[in-house]
Amino acid sequence: MRTMELFAQLGLTEQIRRSALPPEATRFIYCDSIIGQEIARTPPMDAELSRLSPAFTCRTSQDRVHEVLYDAASRRHNVEIRTGTTVTDVTNHDYRATVQCANGEEIDGDYVIGADGVASTIRHALGIRMEGQPVLGYGHSIYWQGDLQKWVGGRQCIQFFTGDRAGQPASVASVDGHHRWITMVMSPGENRPEPLDEEAAELVITKAVGLDVQPHVIDIAVWRISAQVAECWRRDRVFLAGDAAHSFPPTGGFGMNTGIQDVHNLAWKLAHVLQGRASESLLDSYEVERAGIAWSNAEWSVRNGARIRQVGDAIRADDKERLHRLIEEQRSHVEALDQDLGFGYTEGTVVAPVRPEGGSPLLVARTGHRFPEATIRVDERWASSVLSFAENRFTLVTHDPHHWQSVTASQGIALAECGPSVLSGNAAALVRPDGIVAWVASGRDSIQQLSGIIEELLR
Repeated sequence: MRTMELFAQLGLTEQIRRSALPPEATRFIYCDSIIGQEIARTPPMDAELSRLSPAFTCRTSQDRVHEVLYDAASRRHNVEIRTGTTVTDVTNHDYRATVQCANGEEIDGDYVIGADGVASTIRHALGIRMEGQPVLGYGHSIYWQGDLQKWVGGRQCIQFFTGDRAGQPASVASVDGHHRWITMVMSPGENRPEPLDEEAAELVITKAVGLDVQPHVIDIAVWRISAQVAECWRRDRVFLAGDAAHSFPPTGGFGMNTGIQDVHNLAWKLAHVLQGRASESLLDSYEVERAGIAWSNAEWSVRNGARIRQVGDAIRADDKERLHRLIEEQRSHVEALDQDLGFGYTEGTVVAPVRPEGGSPLLVARTGHRFPEATIRVDERWASSVLSFAENRFTLVTHDPHHWQSVTASQGIALAECGPSVLSGNAAALVRPDGIVAWVASGRDSIQQLSGIIEELLR
């Protein structure tokens, strides 16, 4: 949901949802094979969760997301895209950073963001190590085309988990809901297995589906499953983001989502520094805030993977009571609200509250957390709060805007009106450009503190 909120701020959700699976597909189905006996399925996401965000979760293919983002970036006048340019090294200087390319070209920038994947050239060039569990096993992925509409049409899901009772577990994930699929087989141990040949890959698909659908195999790959986070996310003028900074098991889908939220955190801070509105030390808060989230998401993804294996064990043992309990627990894998919307920063560009804060950050404003979904008025227009913090400015949200009007105007802060319930008895909440609550004003007399708070946050 959080990533879709960010896409909504960019006006991209309609394009991304065009090729998405239907909302009810956000579930897992366990079966002997796709055409065989169904054993269990996780319940679909609660439709009531939509009240927590105007941007409901979306199950779509990564290549489609890339297409939409590429098109949006290419239409921006201040963006230059170079495809097929291989970066080989990066060098920090006093007031700039330089990337070296395989073709001999050197490109300078005020800053460099290395978002170049788990095998990051930028990370290796900086000598930054990864910490955590380097090998949890390996996955075989078979990307293929085939028509399963007859058996899958009314049973859309994230993944079919098949073959547990036969001792040949494999999953089938839908890429587009119609003709594109990824079949995966997991291999335990630290030794990297050889990729399947095409004949073996077709046999795995046949067993998982339950009959020979004459698949057209597009690609076969072996990939390492790990749970790691970079020891540091910044060296002078070079930053790491996305898979270059962290690597999670795929169980939960938080890899790309976390990466998108990394750069969302970093972008407004870079903008403030480059525009002279903040000191460069503001950029130190990027790692302070995001590294903890990455570790939390890594550990959560590992637990999800362990639970999937436990479900398989319960199916093989025909332990219906344990299976029912595990399937209920798997709801938190699908409805990952705490990881998705309830994450929070305890330090960084936030001001610690003077008194303990109660209430769920999903419903009321809490320091270090995403400002919850509420209807607020900004610039005489009532709109979703989630869609109102996209500008590169701080916003003070209060149920008494007249009281704060003069001080916010003098500080260049946007002023927004909300109902009192979202502030839970507080006078106002100062919200960062990325929608995170930086400070909560406990009383009307906090007006004298606001200018000092802004200075503290941006120094």
